[in-house]
Amino acid sequence: MNIKDFEKLCTEFEKKEAELRSVKGKEYATDDVLAAICKIANFIKEPPEKVCMILLLKHIQSLSKAVSEDTTCMWFWEHDGREGLKQRIADARNYLLLLAACLDEK
Repeated sequence: MNIKDFEKLCTEFEKKEAELRSVKGKEYATDDVLAAICKIANFIKEPPEKVCMILLLKHIQSLSKAVSEDTTCMWFWEHDGREGLKQRIADARNYLLLLAACLDEK
């Protein structure tokens, strides 16, 4: 992939990730983006960054399975209510940002 195409792909992901943060943020949190993670952390008596890491690993495991089973034909955002690999990658990247927020607040 050349640099121009890579930058186009990066822009596509950055735009979609911001969109997903907005939509899913309203679904899972209030004004505090870490509210749901902290609630789980308090419930299971673990630090928020550990909870976030577990949630991130769920997405990484899903991507790992898709790659190892060669389901790269799912290279789309969403289709018929199914999340494609693009959305799974975007979700994982957003969880990395939430992990950064957990660590920044520590």
